[in-house]
Amino acid sequence: MSMSANLPNNVFQFPLPLMPPTPEPKTTKGWSYLISDSVAFKKDVLNAIRIQKPTQEKIPLWIRKLITSGQCTTIYVEDLSLPEQEQESIRRLCQEFSVSVVNVGVCLRGNQPVGQNVVIGPW
Repeated sequence: MSMSANLPNNVFQFPLPLMPPTPEPKTTKGWSYLISDSVAFKKDVLNAIRIQKPTQEKIPLWIRKLITSGQCTTIYVEDLSLPEQEQESIRRLCQEFSVSVVNVGVCLRGNQPVGQNVVIGPW
């Protein structure tokens, strides 16, 4: 004889403990991209991708593609220089997709960067 046979008709047996369903965790983590010739992320930085810097005329297109992918939170660009029209277009996209674009200035001594070529920070 099963336990449910001993229960009145209006009583249901649930597994214990009775826990409310847990909400799905909100995943706001996105990727950080570094478009660079001479610097890199530290090895222990999570969700970060370094991309070799393309020619100057391709940079705005690459930034737009990264922003509109919906997977990106921050884009770091080594020595970013954009025409005013491109800056405004990218600024609007950043607001729409909640993405930050950061210009990473590299100090050079001769043709060589000064330092360890590592972008360090709490990303």
